[in-house]
Amino acid sequence: MRVLGLVSVAFAALSAAQDWSPVLSDNSSIVQKHMLARSNMITLEKRQRQDYEFRQNMSAVARQADALVKAIRQEEIDDYWRHYAELQNHTDERFAGMMFPLARPYIADTKLWQIVKRMPKGALLHAHLTAMLPYEVLLETVVNTEGMVVSASQSLDTPEGRENATIAFSHVNTTVPDGEDITSADYVPNTDVLVADVVDSFPGGKDGFFDFAQTKMEVQPENSIQHELGVDEIWRRFQAMFDPAGTLLTYEPIVRTFYQRLFGRLAGDGINWVEIRAGGSSGKLVHEGDEDPDPDLDVWWTVLQEELEKFQSSEAGENFWGARVIWSDWRGGSTDRIINSMKIALDRKLKFPELFSGYDVVAQEDLGRTLADLAPELLWFQEQAANLNVSVPFFFHAGETLGDGNSTDLNLVDALVFGTRRIGHGFSLYKHPHLIEEVIENGIMVEVCPISNEVLRLATDILHHPLPAMIAHGVPTAISNDDPAMLGQDAAGVSYDFYQVIQGFDNVGLAGLGALAQNSIRWSNFEDQSDDQWIIDIDQGENGDGIKAQRLQQWKQEWEEFCQWVVSEFGSEA
Repeated sequence: MRVLGLVSVAFAALSAAQDWSPVLSDNSSIVQKHMLARSNMITLEKRQRQDYEFRQNMSAVARQADALVKAIRQEEIDDYWRHYAELQNHTDERFAGMMFPLARPYIADTKLWQIVKRMPKGALLHAHLTAMLPYEVLLETVVNTEGMVVSASQSLDTPEGRENATIAFSHVNTTVPDGEDITSADYVPNTDVLVADVVDSFPGGKDGFFDFAQTKMEVQPENSIQHELGVDEIWRRFQAMFDPAGTLLTYEPIVRTFYQRLFGRLAGDGINWVEIRAGGSSGKLVHEGDEDPDPDLDVWWTVLQEELEKFQSSEAGENFWGARVIWSDWRGGSTDRIINSMKIALDRKLKFPELFSGYDVVAQEDLGRTLADLAPELLWFQEQAANLNVSVPFFFHAGETLGDGNSTDLNLVDALVFGTRRIGHGFSLYKHPHLIEEVIENGIMVEVCPISNEVLRLATDILHHPLPAMIAHGVPTAISNDDPAMLGQDAAGVSYDFYQVIQGFDNVGLAGLGALAQNSIRWSNFEDQSDDQWIIDIDQGENGDGIKAQRLQQWKQEWEEFCQWVVSEFGSEA
């Protein structure tokens, strides 16, 4: 202590002896030189961003809307989201960018949500069919459809039974014999019970049954935030949900209703086009009044085409451009199983050339076969498509992993070598500078699914997502919703994902969202094209002379009208 005292005295004496010059003013040449260098560096970095060109070409009204939204966002961060909790009530803490399941109840009360909901969003390019429409909508249809039954793997008489049971829906055209109720201790496992009867007897009635059924098909908020349990644990829950969800879409009247509701909600969310990942070799349909599926695999796709045309001819669908299907096989399948499905896919392409647009392999990358392991099958598929003179380009899931250099991470390499036109997720791409260069040089877009990546425990929240890194490096990106019915969005559209992105990142803003929406159209696969023509259309954008250019021009008009609405609606509050 004595030594420290002597040092303090000596320092004070030295300070008094110095003739210190005044602190530099903001206008001094040295400070101005620093600020100029800083500004130049920021400008150079912005020029590398994938949204730079879009921002440079914005109209005056779009720039005004962008500035207004920036101010609204910051106001809500400061006055709405920043809510400090008492030490003993830490769950009351609220902040901008918090985990989506915790933030979701608050989002609808923001002005930013009103703006995002109204925004024209272009195309939805990454979504899996059975998880696209909220299950409450389907369950309501099931309840009101005669002959629908449900079965369970065990009695639902206890909370433990309801938690452990699996369920399945189907249709019967005969009288269901009287038996024990599904909630009875004497229920015989896997026995069909009329859904209408279950709703009447289930604890809590219809609402109680819906809540129970949805736990079998939706990742619960408390599960999605348990990051300490790891990725594999949440994927086991997630993948188990596709079986009961798939049984909701086996009866033709329900499937037709499903498509009408799905397309209607997409159009209502500002989406003009959708590319759906679906397929596999098991898509069969039970016709109205039957209980056995039609063995003709064409029936399912005929229904899709009919309902799409029906919706487009309606008032709600007059500006809906349509839909195509990316045939998707389970990446865990054996060679024989995948080759058989590939043959079915090519046959469907020949019969429905406009409907089918590409090929992918899906499910958990970390535990499925890698693209390298699938190389013989995939190269065979390319060869057969060429022999048949049909275009079925790849749109591969790749890099949906926390790994760095593991086999899943290296799927990115194989996806690029295979010539994929887009990459699904690409979560780990930001770790690979050379692959980033390849993606940019070859015009490959990444389909980013922010909420999916969070709920499936790749990112703890939106603030930890690599999307800003991709944008900053110049990687073409667009926003999709992946499996919104299962992953907590409880919506068919992409508004929640758009909201998370603009609310989470200062560098995005309304202009950044606009660029992402425009990208979704530039990289949409509206028609079969050679690889060269595909790139030409992307490069020419709205200045081309094809269908893509026309739709980019249409979206631009919708964008300008939207920006004018933002200015008119919120300009007086600035």
